[in-house]
Amino acid sequence: MRLLALEAEVVLPTVAEARSGLSVQLQCGAVFEDGRAGSVFPKTLICALPCTVFAILLEVYWDAEEWCERLWTVWSGYSFVLSFLVVFRNNQAYSRFWEGVTLMNKMRGEWFNVCTSLLAFCSAEPEKSEQVVLFQELLVRLMSLLHCSALQLVCKLKDKRLELIDVYGVDVSSLHHIRDASNRCDVLCLWLTRLVLENHLKQVLVAPAPILSRSFQDLGRGRVNLADLVKIRDIPFPFPYAQLIASMLAVHSIITSMITSQFVHPWYNAGCVTFITMSGFWALFYICAEIDHPFGDDPNDLPLTDLQHDWNVRLLELLDPKSQRVPAFTVHAHGMHAARFSITSYLAKSQLDLKTRRTTVRDVDYARHASPDIFDSLDDLITHHQSMAEVPKLRPTPSQQSVMKAEASGPNEEEMGEESQIGVMREFRTTEWPLGPDMERLETYPSL
Repeated sequence: MRLLALEAEVVLPTVAEARSGLSVQLQCGAVFEDGRAGSVFPKTLICALPCTVFAILLEVYWDAEEWCERLWTVWSGYSFVLSFLVVFRNNQAYSRFWEGVTLMNKMRGEWFNVCTSLLAFCSAEPEKSEQVVLFQELLVRLMSLLHCSALQLVCKLKDKRLELIDVYGVDVSSLHHIRDASNRCDVLCLWLTRLVLENHLKQVLVAPAPILSRSFQDLGRGRVNLADLVKIRDIPFPFPYAQLIASMLAVHSIITSMITSQFVHPWYNAGCVTFITMSGFWALFYICAEIDHPFGDDPNDLPLTDLQHDWNVRLLELLDPKSQRVPAFTVHAHGMHAARFSITSYLAKSQLDLKTRRTTVRDVDYARHASPDIFDSLDDLITHHQSMAEVPKLRPTPSQQSVMKAEASGPNEEEMGEESQIGVMREFRTTEWPLGPDMERLETYPSL
């Protein structure tokens, strides 16, 4: 399985940088040096500096304090109305941004649930294994293509090429059809529906029809979320509001410079007050423009290439046979309650000190009365099971004896060996599949 890498660079601040206000301020100071994008300060300076210079010149060469006193009342009301409109515009842009992020995550979640459910519904009969493999491989490729087509439909990208799981093996006529389709997502949803129905009739999917219909519902809900995303893309903030706010802000910049020059002295104080006031207004104005459309190539937009890459990696992980195999569980000879105790202790979450709350080997004999242990890693769980092997075994109950006899016919932990079990579990933790060092070199594939 290969990923067809179609490279596109998206530069975004890291999570640590976004949480640290000081680091963000330092980045803004270097925006002109390294071309760091995403800051509204450069645009704000372009608008605020002329107002500052204008206020300084008026303070030095113009004396009209009496006239500005009569203008003060009008300017106060004008500033209040403008502030209300700017805040309203900012709230609308912020709501649109988070609505887009929420709908995008809902769409991805619904469609990923479709893929996981259909993979789980596949038949386990040996005679159906070849058909199951063909179904799973085609399903994963269509889901990758569906997600890619959805991003291309919603987002306005200069380079619309995104990463795809290789489509080698899909018939060429279908690829030509999906390439020329006016709305690829509709065609792909139809293909997925037909794929599920045909394989259900072939008994490749063994789930009952009512349960299988949930996959169709998830696919449809994802398509509805995509339609809402298209709504955000196609319907911008009303133009009359945006035009009014921009015009009022330009007039407000001139009047503020005039009034500040007559009431704030000396000239450098007038310049500072004007710069601070106008920087705040213009910064809010440009922030609205930055976050109003979160789908694009701008630095403050969603990282689309990362979303597509993450989607492909998650799909490939589902194809791993280890992901599709249910973990085995063995009832130990020292009793079912002790086994429950150990598993519960691994999953427990607590803020207590691990050193003072760790259960010793002696406590295992009194597991029925002891509180759960806390394991902070999988290695602790493995060590715990090794230590429990030395504890005197409790007499198993009749039901436990029947379970032990049934399991004696198949492989158990003793046959596998403790070291082999530990090796498998640690390999699962450390292997970076499928993007490990042994992967084939990424290839480029033309956009569909």
